[in-house]
Amino acid sequence: MEPITFEISKYTLSKMKKFYDSQMVPFEDDTILLKAHAIGCDIEVTSDFKATFTGKNAVHEAKHWNKKLNAKIEKVKESNAFCTVHHIGAAETGSSDYLGPLCVVSCYVPEQNIQFIKDLNIENVNDLSPQEIIDYAKAIKSKVITSLLVLDNSHYNKMIDSGVNQANIRARLFNQAIVNVLQKAKTNVEFKVIDQFVSPKTYFNYLKNEVIVVKDLMFEENADRQYMAVLAAEIISKYAYLQYFASMSKSLKMKLVRGNSSSADQVAAAIAEKYGEKILTKVAKLNFTNTKRVKAMLNGN
Repeated sequence: MEPITFEISKYTLSKMKKFYDSQMVPFEDDTILLKAHAIGCDIEVTSDFKATFTGKNAVHEAKHWNKKLNAKIEKVKESNAFCTVHHIGAAETGSSDYLGPLCVVSCYVPEQNIQFIKDLNIENVNDLSPQEIIDYAKAIKSKVITSLLVLDNSHYNKMIDSGVNQANIRARLFNQAIVNVLQKAKTNVEFKVIDQFVSPKTYFNYLKNEVIVVKDLMFEENADRQYMAVLAAEIISKYAYLQYFASMSKSLKMKLVRGNSSSADQVAAAIAEKYGEKILTKVAKLNFTNTKRVKAMLNGN
């Protein structure tokens, strides 16, 4: 891709310095005011206030600082043309399940494979049976580039104990999964959308200490209904969760229950009675209110 160059103001330069603070590159040239390296893009601002963006992700970075370029991209979004161009999506499974891991997936869908996923005619992922999830995931996986991150409950509970809440954990996993896919895709991907679970401000606040942050995101509720990359990510994350859940069931020699209902309490209590209460650290998300109920059951209350 050809470099993108345009003039910026002193005010914009000050904002860029804050934005790229953790990605700055040292320089000794007096004619350079800023030099930074983002994912797939090198940014440089010279003393004549000309900003140059070079690399496969130049458009991603440049649109933050050029209103005309950003307006062009927004027009594409509003026209629904976005649904027919290659894009990245991310989704998760397991955040509301007391037992089982947290599975986050990011997917890149090439333009030529979008129609394939649309033609599957999946109206509501939540209505699919486990076998349908498995079948769809196997069909989709060869059509997309993915990054799967599985956080088991042992590590999940350690993060919670350190003072990190679940939304923060999810934000970190989403960001890392998207970073991974961008590196795998090796192409310029203008549009990236996630299934929204917190406000954009809160999401990026959670990532303020991360070294690499993908900032040009679209936050959409029920994103899987419109964006095929999010739909693919959700199905593959559910597939990964089912595999892990089946493995847990086999290892514990017990039929597990999804969700956070009283049924999950009963199964968790049965696991603790069989293997000892400490096992809950490995199989359950202890910050859920289920834990109080489980401990009450174990104490005979």
